[in-house]
Amino acid sequence: MSTTTRQYDFILLGATGYTGQLTATHIFKNLPLDLNWAVAGRNSSKLQSLVTELQKFNPDRAPPSIEVNDFSKPNLETLVAKARVVITTVGPFHLHGTPIIEACARAGTHYLDSTGETPWVYDVTHKYHSLARDNGTILIPHCAQESAPADLVAFLLTSAIREKTGRGTKQLVHSIQKFENDMSGGTLRSLISVAESYPFRHLKESVKPYALCDDKVTPRDEPFRPKGYAWKGSATIKGLGRLSDSVIGIPDTNLVYRSWSLMKEDYGSEFRYWTGMTTKGAVSGFFWHWMMALSLPMLLVAPLRWIMLKLVPAHGDGPSEESQSKSSTVWKSIAHSEADPKITAVCDMSFDRDMYSLTAITLSEAAMVLLRPDRENPAQKIGGGVLTPATLGYQYVERVRAAGLKVQVKIEE
Repeated sequence: MSTTTRQYDFILLGATGYTGQLTATHIFKNLPLDLNWAVAGRNSSKLQSLVTELQKFNPDRAPPSIEVNDFSKPNLETLVAKARVVITTVGPFHLHGTPIIEACARAGTHYLDSTGETPWVYDVTHKYHSLARDNGTILIPHCAQESAPADLVAFLLTSAIREKTGRGTKQLVHSIQKFENDMSGGTLRSLISVAESYPFRHLKESVKPYALCDDKVTPRDEPFRPKGYAWKGSATIKGLGRLSDSVIGIPDTNLVYRSWSLMKEDYGSEFRYWTGMTTKGAVSGFFWHWMMALSLPMLLVAPLRWIMLKLVPAHGDGPSEESQSKSSTVWKSIAHSEADPKITAVCDMSFDRDMYSLTAITLSEAAMVLLRPDRENPAQKIGGGVLTPATLGYQYVERVRAAGLKVQVKIEE
Protein backbone atom coordinates (compact mmCIF):
# COMPACT_ATOMS: atom_id res chain seq x y z
CA MET A 1 0.00 0.00 0.00
CA SER A 2 1.63 3.27 -1.14
CA THR A 3 1.84 6.06 1.45
CA THR A 4 4.25 8.42 -0.30
CA THR A 5 1.60 11.07 -1.01
CA ARG A 6 0.38 11.43 2.57
CA GLN A 7 0.32 14.75 4.39
CA TYR A 8 2.91 13.85 7.03
CA ASP A 9 6.02 11.71 7.17
CA PHE A 10 5.04 10.78 10.71
CA ILE A 11 2.77 11.74 13.59
CA LEU A 12 3.83 11.48 17.23
CA LEU A 13 1.01 10.52 19.61
CA GLY A 14 1.47 11.15 23.32
CA ALA A 15 3.93 13.97 22.69
CA THR A 16 3.02 15.85 25.88
CA GLY A 17 3.71 12.86 28.16
CA TYR A 18 7.09 12.18 29.75
CA THR A 19 8.50 9.83 27.10
CA GLY A 20 6.67 11.66 24.34
CA GLN A 21 8.36 14.96 25.20
CA LEU A 22 11.79 13.32 25.12
CA THR A 23 10.95 11.79 21.74
CA ALA A 24 9.71 15.09 20.32
CA THR A 25 12.87 16.80 21.56
CA HIS A 26 15.15 14.22 19.93
CA ILE A 27 13.26 14.55 16.66
CA PHE A 28 13.42 18.34 16.71
CA LYS A 29 17.11 18.46 17.60
CA ASN A 30 18.46 15.63 15.48
CA LEU A 31 16.30 14.48 12.58
CA PRO A 32 16.44 16.06 9.10
CA LEU A 33 15.02 19.54 8.67
CA ASP A 34 12.90 18.56 5.67
CA LEU A 35 10.72 16.14 7.64
CA ASN A 36 7.04 17.00 7.66
CA TRP A 37 5.65 15.83 10.98
CA ALA A 38 2.98 16.51 13.56
CA VAL A 39 2.28 16.07 17.25
CA ALA A 40 -1.18 14.84 18.16
CA GLY A 41 -3.30 14.73 21.29
CA ARG A 42 -6.52 15.81 22.94
CA ASN A 43 -5.31 19.02 24.59
CA SER A 44 -4.56 21.87 22.19
CA SER A 45 -2.94 24.12 24.80
CA LYS A 46 -0.54 21.40 25.98
CA LEU A 47 0.46 20.65 22.40
CA GLN A 48 1.04 24.33 21.67
CA SER A 49 3.15 24.68 24.83
CA LEU A 50 5.25 21.71 23.71
CA VAL A 51 5.80 23.20 20.26
CA THR A 52 6.79 26.53 21.82
CA GLU A 53 9.37 24.78 24.01
CA LEU A 54 10.73 22.84 21.04
CA GLN A 55 11.29 26.00 19.04
CA LYS A 56 13.64 27.30 21.74
CA PHE A 57 16.13 24.61 20.68
CA ASN A 58 16.22 25.89 17.11
CA PRO A 59 14.11 28.95 16.23
CA ASP A 60 15.02 28.55 12.55
CA ARG A 61 13.50 25.10 12.26
CA ALA A 62 9.89 24.78 11.14
CA PRO A 63 7.76 23.56 14.06
CA PRO A 64 5.71 20.37 13.86
CA SER A 65 2.05 20.72 12.98
CA ILE A 66 -0.53 20.24 15.72
CA GLU A 67 -3.33 17.70 15.32
CA VAL A 68 -6.02 17.87 18.00
CA ASN A 69 -7.96 14.62 18.12
CA ASP A 70 -10.44 13.01 20.50
CA PHE A 71 -9.27 9.52 19.42
CA SER A 72 -12.77 8.32 18.63
CA LYS A 73 -12.62 5.54 16.05
CA PRO A 74 -13.52 7.61 12.95
CA ASN A 75 -11.29 10.53 13.95
CA LEU A 76 -8.40 8.22 14.82
CA GLU A 77 -8.72 6.46 11.46
CA THR A 78 -8.65 9.83 9.69
CA LEU A 79 -5.60 10.89 11.71
CA VAL A 80 -3.39 7.85 11.08
CA ALA A 81 -4.27 7.90 7.37
CA LYS A 82 -2.54 11.30 7.13
CA ALA A 83 0.89 9.82 7.96
CA ARG A 84 3.33 7.31 6.56
CA VAL A 85 4.42 6.37 10.11
CA VAL A 86 2.78 6.71 13.53
CA ILE A 87 4.88 6.80 16.70
CA THR A 88 2.94 6.40 19.94
CA THR A 89 3.97 6.63 23.58
CA VAL A 90 0.38 6.62 24.87
CA GLY A 91 0.10 4.06 27.64
CA PRO A 92 -0.99 1.91 29.28
CA PHE A 93 -1.10 0.27 25.87
CA HIS A 94 -3.56 -2.45 26.84
CA LEU A 95 -6.01 0.38 27.60
CA HIS A 96 -5.19 2.88 24.85
CA GLY A 97 -3.03 1.15 22.25
CA THR A 98 -5.30 -1.32 20.47
CA PRO A 99 -7.41 1.21 18.50
CA ILE A 100 -4.21 2.91 17.31
CA ILE A 101 -2.41 -0.20 16.09
CA GLU A 102 -5.62 -1.50 14.50
CA ALA A 103 -6.19 1.78 12.67
CA CYS A 104 -2.60 1.71 11.40
CA ALA A 105 -2.89 -1.90 10.24
CA ARG A 106 -6.04 -1.09 8.28
CA ALA A 107 -4.74 2.20 6.84
CA GLY A 108 -1.37 0.83 5.76
CA THR A 109 0.44 3.20 8.14
CA HIS A 110 3.67 1.90 9.65
CA TYR A 111 3.59 1.86 13.45
CA LEU A 112 6.12 2.16 16.32
CA ASP A 113 5.49 2.22 20.06
CA SER A 114 7.21 2.30 23.45
CA THR A 115 5.27 -0.47 25.17
CA GLY A 116 6.76 -3.00 27.56
CA GLU A 117 3.41 -4.75 28.08
CA THR A 118 4.05 -8.26 26.78
CA PRO A 119 0.48 -9.58 27.36
CA TRP A 120 -0.87 -6.78 25.17
CA VAL A 121 1.76 -7.37 22.49
CA TYR A 122 0.76 -11.05 22.56
CA ASP A 123 -2.84 -10.05 21.84
CA VAL A 124 -2.17 -7.61 19.01
CA THR A 125 0.44 -9.88 17.40
CA HIS A 126 -2.03 -12.70 16.99
CA LYS A 127 -4.86 -10.34 16.04
CA TYR A 128 -3.24 -8.00 13.49
CA HIS A 129 -0.14 -9.73 12.09
CA SER A 130 -1.92 -11.29 9.11
CA LEU A 131 -3.82 -8.10 8.26
CA ALA A 132 -0.66 -5.99 8.35
CA ARG A 133 1.35 -8.57 6.41
CA ASP A 134 -1.27 -8.73 3.67
CA ASN A 135 -1.24 -4.97 3.06
CA GLY A 136 2.49 -4.45 3.57
CA THR A 137 2.26 -2.53 6.84
CA ILE A 138 5.11 -2.76 9.35
CA LEU A 139 3.99 -2.70 12.99
CA ILE A 140 6.78 -2.67 15.59
CA PRO A 141 5.78 -2.67 19.28
CA HIS A 142 8.47 -2.94 21.99
CA CYS A 143 10.61 -0.44 20.04
CA ALA A 144 11.97 1.09 23.23
CA GLN A 145 14.01 0.32 26.34
CA GLU A 146 11.85 -2.81 26.36
CA SER A 147 13.23 -4.35 24.31
CA ALA A 148 15.15 -2.84 21.40
CA PRO A 149 18.64 -3.15 22.99
CA ALA A 150 18.33 -6.90 23.60
CA ASP A 151 16.80 -7.44 20.17
CA LEU A 152 19.60 -5.56 18.40
CA VAL A 153 22.27 -7.43 20.37
CA ALA A 154 20.81 -10.76 19.25
CA PHE A 155 20.66 -9.55 15.65
CA LEU A 156 24.29 -8.37 15.71
CA LEU A 157 25.72 -11.47 17.39
CA THR A 158 23.88 -13.98 15.21
CA SER A 159 24.88 -11.99 12.13
CA ALA A 160 28.53 -11.95 13.22
CA ILE A 161 28.56 -15.70 13.79
CA ARG A 162 26.89 -16.43 10.45
CA GLU A 163 29.38 -14.17 8.67
CA LYS A 164 32.29 -15.96 10.38
CA THR A 165 31.12 -19.57 10.12
CA GLY A 166 28.31 -19.67 7.59
CA ARG A 167 26.19 -21.33 10.28
CA GLY A 168 23.68 -20.28 12.91
CA THR A 169 23.97 -19.51 16.61
CA LYS A 170 23.47 -22.26 19.18
CA GLN A 171 23.24 -20.24 22.38
CA LEU A 172 23.17 -16.56 23.35
CA VAL A 173 23.35 -15.15 26.87
CA HIS A 174 22.47 -11.47 27.21
CA SER A 175 23.26 -9.65 30.45
CA ILE A 176 22.71 -6.30 32.09
CA GLN A 177 25.98 -5.53 33.84
CA LYS A 178 24.93 -2.15 35.19
CA PHE A 179 21.48 -0.61 35.54
CA GLU A 180 21.32 2.79 37.21
CA ASN A 181 17.95 4.23 36.23
CA ASP A 182 14.87 5.69 37.88
CA MET A 183 11.46 4.61 36.62
CA SER A 184 8.69 6.90 35.42
CA GLY A 185 5.20 6.90 36.90
CA GLY A 186 3.78 5.70 33.59
CA THR A 187 6.01 2.61 33.49
CA LEU A 188 5.19 1.52 37.03
CA ARG A 189 1.48 2.23 36.75
CA SER A 190 1.25 0.39 33.43
CA LEU A 191 2.79 -2.69 35.05
CA ILE A 192 0.24 -2.58 37.86
CA SER A 193 -2.60 -1.99 35.40
CA VAL A 194 -1.60 -5.01 33.30
CA ALA A 195 -1.78 -7.25 36.36
CA GLU A 196 -5.17 -5.77 37.22
CA SER A 197 -6.64 -6.06 33.72
CA TYR A 198 -5.73 -9.58 32.60
CA PRO A 199 -6.74 -12.92 34.13
CA PHE A 200 -3.86 -14.94 35.56
CA ARG A 201 -4.22 -17.65 32.92
CA HIS A 202 -3.74 -15.12 30.12
CA LEU A 203 -0.75 -13.53 31.86
CA LYS A 204 0.88 -16.92 32.32
CA GLU A 205 0.36 -17.90 28.68
CA SER A 206 1.45 -14.59 27.17
CA VAL A 207 4.80 -14.39 28.98
CA LYS A 208 6.04 -17.84 27.96
CA PRO A 209 9.35 -17.46 26.08
CA TYR A 210 7.91 -18.54 22.71
CA ALA A 211 4.55 -16.78 23.10
CA LEU A 212 5.26 -14.16 20.41
CA CYS A 213 6.82 -16.55 17.90
CA ASP A 214 5.45 -16.67 14.40
CA ASP A 215 2.76 -19.35 14.19
CA LYS A 216 4.69 -21.23 11.52
CA VAL A 217 7.64 -21.85 13.83
CA THR A 218 7.49 -24.65 16.38
CA PRO A 219 10.40 -24.70 18.87
CA ARG A 220 12.27 -27.99 19.04
CA ASP A 221 12.68 -28.00 22.81
CA GLU A 222 12.60 -25.80 25.88
CA PRO A 223 14.57 -22.52 26.01
CA PHE A 224 18.09 -22.60 27.38
CA ARG A 225 18.49 -22.06 31.12
CA PRO A 226 21.64 -22.57 33.22
CA LYS A 227 21.72 -25.86 35.10
CA GLY A 228 20.27 -25.60 38.60
CA TYR A 229 19.06 -22.04 38.04
CA ALA A 230 15.43 -22.75 38.90
CA TRP A 231 16.20 -23.26 42.59
CA LYS A 232 19.59 -21.52 42.98
CA GLY A 233 18.33 -18.28 41.46
CA SER A 234 21.65 -17.39 39.86
CA ALA A 235 24.38 -18.86 37.68
CA THR A 236 27.95 -18.00 36.80
CA ILE A 237 28.44 -17.53 33.06
CA LYS A 238 31.99 -17.41 31.72
CA GLY A 239 32.80 -13.89 30.58
CA LEU A 240 29.67 -12.40 32.17
CA GLY A 241 29.95 -13.22 35.86
CA ARG A 242 27.16 -14.29 38.19
CA LEU A 243 23.71 -13.50 36.81
CA SER A 244 20.22 -13.57 38.27
CA ASP A 245 16.84 -12.50 36.85
CA SER A 246 16.77 -9.46 34.58
CA VAL A 247 14.27 -6.74 35.45
CA ILE A 248 13.15 -6.77 31.81
CA GLY A 249 13.84 -10.43 31.13
CA ILE A 250 10.30 -11.34 30.05
CA PRO A 251 9.84 -8.74 27.27
CA ASP A 252 13.47 -9.14 26.16
CA THR A 253 13.16 -12.91 25.84
CA ASN A 254 9.79 -12.87 24.11
CA LEU A 255 10.86 -10.25 21.59
CA VAL A 256 14.18 -11.93 20.76
CA TYR A 257 12.42 -15.22 20.14
CA ARG A 258 9.94 -13.47 17.86
CA SER A 259 12.86 -12.08 15.86
CA TRP A 260 14.29 -15.60 15.72
CA SER A 261 10.99 -16.96 14.42
CA LEU A 262 10.86 -14.25 11.73
CA MET A 263 14.53 -14.63 10.71
CA LYS A 264 15.15 -18.27 11.57
CA GLU A 265 17.39 -18.87 8.57
CA ASP A 266 19.77 -16.18 9.85
CA TYR A 267 19.65 -16.98 13.57
CA GLY A 268 19.76 -20.76 13.10
CA SER A 269 17.32 -23.54 13.95
CA GLU A 270 19.19 -24.42 17.16
CA PHE A 271 19.15 -20.86 18.53
CA ARG A 272 18.55 -20.63 22.29
CA TYR A 273 18.49 -17.45 24.38
CA TRP A 274 18.70 -16.47 28.03
CA THR A 275 19.00 -13.10 29.71
CA GLY A 276 20.09 -12.13 33.21
CA MET A 277 21.36 -9.29 35.33
CA THR A 278 24.56 -9.18 37.34
CA THR A 279 24.31 -9.94 41.05
CA LYS A 280 26.89 -9.64 43.82
CA GLY A 281 26.81 -13.26 44.90
CA ALA A 282 24.89 -16.49 45.30
CA VAL A 283 22.90 -15.31 48.33
CA SER A 284 21.81 -11.99 46.83
CA GLY A 285 21.02 -13.77 43.56
CA PHE A 286 18.86 -16.31 45.38
CA PHE A 287 16.80 -13.65 47.15
CA TRP A 288 16.50 -11.46 44.03
CA HIS A 289 15.33 -14.43 41.94
CA TRP A 290 12.60 -15.37 44.36
CA MET A 291 11.52 -11.77 44.83
CA MET A 292 11.10 -11.51 41.06
CA ALA A 293 9.28 -14.85 40.97
CA LEU A 294 6.79 -13.64 43.58
CA SER A 295 6.28 -10.19 42.07
CA LEU A 296 3.57 -11.25 39.61
CA PRO A 297 1.48 -13.13 42.20
CA MET A 298 1.82 -10.10 44.49
CA LEU A 299 0.53 -7.80 41.74
CA LEU A 300 -2.56 -9.98 41.44
CA VAL A 301 -3.56 -9.13 45.02
CA ALA A 302 -5.82 -6.06 44.93
CA PRO A 303 -4.84 -4.57 48.33
CA LEU A 304 -1.16 -4.78 47.40
CA ARG A 305 -1.83 -3.04 44.07
CA TRP A 306 -3.68 -0.28 45.94
CA ILE A 307 -0.67 0.26 48.21
CA MET A 308 1.72 0.32 45.25
CA LEU A 309 -0.39 2.89 43.42
CA LYS A 310 -0.15 5.16 46.46
CA LEU A 311 3.65 4.92 46.40
CA VAL A 312 4.56 5.24 42.71
CA PRO A 313 4.83 8.58 40.84
CA ALA A 314 1.88 9.92 38.87
CA HIS A 315 1.43 9.42 35.13
CA GLY A 316 3.55 11.93 33.25
CA ASP A 317 6.19 12.12 35.98
CA GLY A 318 9.66 10.75 35.37
CA PRO A 319 13.33 11.13 36.19
CA SER A 320 14.55 14.71 36.53
CA GLU A 321 17.18 16.18 34.21
CA GLU A 322 19.76 15.64 36.95
CA SER A 323 18.71 12.00 37.34
CA GLN A 324 18.79 11.50 33.57
CA SER A 325 22.36 12.77 33.35
CA LYS A 326 23.51 10.46 36.17
CA SER A 327 21.83 7.36 34.75
CA SER A 328 23.59 4.69 32.72
CA THR A 329 23.19 1.12 31.54
CA VAL A 330 25.81 -1.41 30.46
CA TRP A 331 25.10 -4.69 28.67
CA LYS A 332 27.41 -7.55 27.74
CA SER A 333 26.41 -10.61 25.75
CA ILE A 334 28.06 -13.75 24.42
CA ALA A 335 26.86 -16.04 21.63
CA HIS A 336 28.22 -19.46 20.67
CA SER A 337 28.31 -20.85 17.15
CA GLU A 338 26.43 -24.04 16.34
CA ALA A 339 29.35 -24.97 14.05
CA ASP A 340 31.97 -24.81 16.82
CA PRO A 341 31.17 -23.84 20.44
CA LYS A 342 34.69 -22.42 20.77
CA ILE A 343 33.81 -19.70 18.27
CA THR A 344 31.98 -16.95 20.13
CA ALA A 345 30.74 -13.47 19.35
CA VAL A 346 30.83 -10.88 22.13
CA CYS A 347 28.83 -7.66 22.24
CA ASP A 348 29.55 -4.76 24.60
CA MET A 349 26.83 -2.12 24.69
CA SER A 350 26.31 0.94 26.88
CA PHE A 351 24.26 4.10 27.13
CA ASP A 352 25.34 7.03 29.28
CA ARG A 353 21.94 8.46 30.05
CA ASP A 354 18.53 7.25 31.23
CA MET A 355 16.53 4.59 29.44
CA TYR A 356 13.71 6.98 28.52
CA SER A 357 16.18 9.08 26.56
CA LEU A 358 17.23 5.86 24.85
CA THR A 359 13.59 5.16 24.03
CA ALA A 360 13.37 8.57 22.34
CA ILE A 361 16.29 7.50 20.16
CA THR A 362 15.05 4.00 19.35
CA LEU A 363 11.62 5.27 18.32
CA SER A 364 12.80 8.27 16.29
CA GLU A 365 15.59 6.47 14.46
CA ALA A 366 13.32 3.52 13.66
CA ALA A 367 10.93 5.97 12.01
CA MET A 368 13.78 7.25 9.83
CA VAL A 369 14.60 3.72 8.65
CA LEU A 370 10.96 3.16 7.73
CA LEU A 371 10.79 6.49 5.93
CA ARG A 372 14.18 6.49 4.23
CA PRO A 373 15.74 3.04 3.97
CA ASP A 374 19.18 3.16 2.36
CA ARG A 375 19.39 -0.62 1.81
CA GLU A 376 17.08 -3.61 1.93
CA ASN A 377 16.35 -4.76 5.47
CA PRO A 378 14.66 -7.90 6.84
CA ALA A 379 11.38 -6.04 7.45
CA GLN A 380 11.14 -5.23 3.75
CA LYS A 381 11.94 -8.84 2.84
CA ILE A 382 9.24 -10.11 5.19
CA GLY A 383 6.89 -7.56 3.68
CA GLY A 384 4.85 -6.50 6.70
CA GLY A 385 3.15 -7.70 9.86
CA VAL A 386 3.87 -7.36 13.56
CA LEU A 387 7.66 -7.27 13.38
CA THR A 388 10.56 -6.36 15.68
CA PRO A 389 13.28 -3.70 15.96
CA ALA A 390 15.86 -6.23 14.75
CA THR A 391 14.06 -6.56 11.42
CA LEU A 392 15.11 -2.97 10.61
CA GLY A 393 18.63 -4.29 10.18
CA TYR A 394 22.04 -2.67 10.04
CA GLN A 395 20.83 0.80 9.06
CA TYR A 396 18.89 0.94 12.32
CA VAL A 397 21.94 -0.17 14.31
CA GLU A 398 24.03 2.52 12.64
CA ARG A 399 21.47 5.23 13.38
CA VAL A 400 21.04 4.43 17.09
CA ARG A 401 24.81 4.12 17.43
CA ALA A 402 25.30 7.55 15.86
CA ALA A 403 22.68 8.91 18.30
CA GLY A 404 24.60 7.74 21.37
CA LEU A 405 24.18 3.99 21.94
CA LYS A 406 27.69 2.54 22.16
CA VAL A 407 27.97 -0.87 20.51
CA GLN A 408 30.99 -3.07 19.84
CA VAL A 409 30.98 -6.63 18.47
CA LYS A 410 33.98 -8.95 18.19
CA ILE A 411 34.62 -12.59 17.34
CA GLU A 412 36.69 -14.74 19.70
CA GLU A 413 38.07 -18.20 18.95
